[in-house]
Amino acid sequence: MALLDLHHVTIKARDLEETERFYVEILGMEKVARPEFDFPGAWLQMGRTMFHLMGGYMAVDDQGRFEEGGAAVDHIAMLAKGYDEMKARLLAHGLKVSESVITSPPLWQLFVDDPNGVRLEMNFNSSEEPEDARGPDVGSPRA
Repeated sequence: MALLDLHHVTIKARDLEETERFYVEILGMEKVARPEFDFPGAWLQMGRTMFHLMGGYMAVDDQGRFEEGGAAVDHIAMLAKGYDEMKARLLAHGLKVSESVITSPPLWQLFVDDPNGVRLEMNFNSSEEPEDARGPDVGSPRA
């Protein structure tokens, strides 16, 4: 038996349209075909991994309450490229971001919460970013 890769992440969406818009229009994921289920949702592709969004009764508990955030999962981390462009896009949409630099391996990090309070971490290999990239405001050493 061998685990091969992460297939998908499922996120309960308080507002399905807003959540889909965030992942597609802001983060750049691609909406793909989804089977017909008895609840609203969307499947989004990011590289080889998908994000499944669930709305309606699947997004709430037995009492109809939506629980914000990731519960026992602290955050979802993704590899990315184009640090400056992504940061500018997030800020242009009025989103609060935080930044970090890791020197080994050489990563620039952006953190943002999705519309449901799920914390997302985007890791950019600083040695692969353009020479004129500004990087994080907290210092941007390169490899």
